[in-house]
Amino acid sequence: MDIKISKSIEIDKSEVLRYLEYKGQKIDETLDSIIDECIKITKEKINPRYTLGVYSILREKINDSYQIRFKDSDILIESKDLYELLNNSNKCIVLAATLGVDIEKQIKINSYSNLTKSIIIDACATSAIEEFCDILQNNIKLELSEQEKYITSRYSPGYGDLSININEDIINLLKAQTKIGLTITKDKIMIPRKSVIAIVGISEIENIDNKKSCLECSNYNNCKYKKGDEIYGCKKVY
Repeated sequence: MDIKISKSIEIDKSEVLRYLEYKGQKIDETLDSIIDECIKITKEKINPRYTLGVYSILREKINDSYQIRFKDSDILIESKDLYELLNNSNKCIVLAATLGVDIEKQIKINSYSNLTKSIIIDACATSAIEEFCDILQNNIKLELSEQEKYITSRYSPGYGDLSININEDIINLLKAQTKIGLTITKDKIMIPRKSVIAIVGISEIENIDNKKSCLECSNYNNCKYKKGDEIYGCKKVY
């Protein structure tokens, strides 16, 4: 599947403020101007890239273990949340996306010279990678709708009970290192940091009830960024 990106990434200032833990405080003109400058810098430094694959899946419940197997691969995922999300799916899209290394370098450079800018650019980049994934997901939805197929919301390792340990297997499966320069450390940290791995189910019927609120998330009590909208595809921090 080759998804054409026809829309440029726009960085939502309100999302940037949320990642900065803005709670309605007064923002003076100087800080407001710095945020605008950081948004501009971020848009200049990001290099959005992605790779994806479509895989047939097999869902199995073995005792108390909820398992998803990717056919023709060694991938086995244990997750009740993902198992339920893929309830009506016999295939899924596995997606890896990144903003590239230049934005990482910019954040690091500013951490030495201007910590405030570094923090704001980091928040801008987080907003940008989520926006990029939203664009990809919407374009996938449009393409599959022409085939009378539907998709679920996207679900990433780190959401609910889906362990981040699966990231390494997915990076290897997608050959993301050679295709988009996405690697992972022994501590399971993705490099570049502003990267996302996600799973999206494909179904023959419309998934009416696949959006859940932050209130239903197992991480709700510990999340500084909760806002009560969907968790599948929620705005995590990367």
